[in-house]
Amino acid sequence: MSEPGEPVSEPQGGGTAPEGGAGTPAIEAAVPRSVGPGWLARIGLAIARPRWALAIAADRRNAGRSGSDLIAAIAVLLLATQLRRLATAAWLITAVAPGYGVRAAMRVLAGAVVVDLVLLLIGALAVFALAGARRNLGRAFDLACVAALPLVVVDIAATVAVRTAGLAVPPAVSWLLSGAAYCWMGALIALAIRPARSLARAPAPPADALRPARRLGIGLVALAGLGVAAQVAWIAGHLELVKPMTSGGEAPAIALPRIEAGGALGDRIALAASRGRITVLDFWATWCKPCLAAMPKLDQLARAQPDLAVIAINLDDPAAARALFDQRRYAMALVADDGDASERYGVTTIPHTVIIDRRGMVREVVRGGADLAARVAAIRASE
Repeated sequence: MSEPGEPVSEPQGGGTAPEGGAGTPAIEAAVPRSVGPGWLARIGLAIARPRWALAIAADRRNAGRSGSDLIAAIAVLLLATQLRRLATAAWLITAVAPGYGVRAAMRVLAGAVVVDLVLLLIGALAVFALAGARRNLGRAFDLACVAALPLVVVDIAATVAVRTAGLAVPPAVSWLLSGAAYCWMGALIALAIRPARSLARAPAPPADALRPARRLGIGLVALAGLGVAAQVAWIAGHLELVKPMTSGGEAPAIALPRIEAGGALGDRIALAASRGRITVLDFWATWCKPCLAAMPKLDQLARAQPDLAVIAINLDDPAAARALFDQRRYAMALVADDGDASERYGVTTIPHTVIIDRRGMVREVVRGGADLAARVAAIRASE
């Protein structure tokens, strides 16, 4: 089975002067673009025949192409794994405020790709540092983009498989998968050093490499399509779990895990179970001094009016939150935010308290603390 090797030919019209950081842009501008394999085949080559993918990325006729490939792969990843949260962000833009919805979308993007982008930067700098006299920053980033593709592939495959099968994945398995993806990327970074040192033009990959690579790329996109279809079906059947809060409207449905001893997450407490009772949702964090100052009054309210459902939703540290509640013997239910609940309830500052009436309608949104007992009494009087 053939693999890319030494240069087939040198760039025409510019001699054979070594490439350097300063002179590279002019040289690259004069080099014609290569046609080469299509996007699906290049993705497949990065997975199954990485030497070919790296050789194509190192060829300056393909400058920037592997970066575009990675961006397209990340877009597929977001659609396959984050469509639910992106739908929530889009709903926030139209129903609440454009700025808040955009911030929610940016949080989704950051949570999904920030680690990958950091590793991409580290990998590119490593390739650049080890490339020798012919080092070129643009080529180093192109090669690192190929090496980062396994992170996207593993994320798509694992997430879609888990969601389609309805499995609960232990944290150890998640760490194992992440570790495997990082090791895979590291191995490709090591393979990228040789093409980073060369001025080679990549030969055309042979048909026996392209055909399976193209099938692999098609298979990955089909798997991502399955993930998109599953999320669209879920969204269509659970709109109440996607829509954001609007004042005076029905409270968005949530089901958040109870925080047990040591910060362990237990059974979920569903908002629907509180229907028929006035419910107080309090979003807070252990580092928030106004939140901590408001907690005693919230506890007094829960103890004085046992027919209320008072739920404290922690935003930061389940273990610290549980320790605080145990130390102060608070009576409220303590649950952990899942990231979606706080977005859908419009939490931009804390403490953020929402009072819901017996019919499940949002009656009050209190930001920064207030006399909750008086507001609950007013709602009782109006019902």
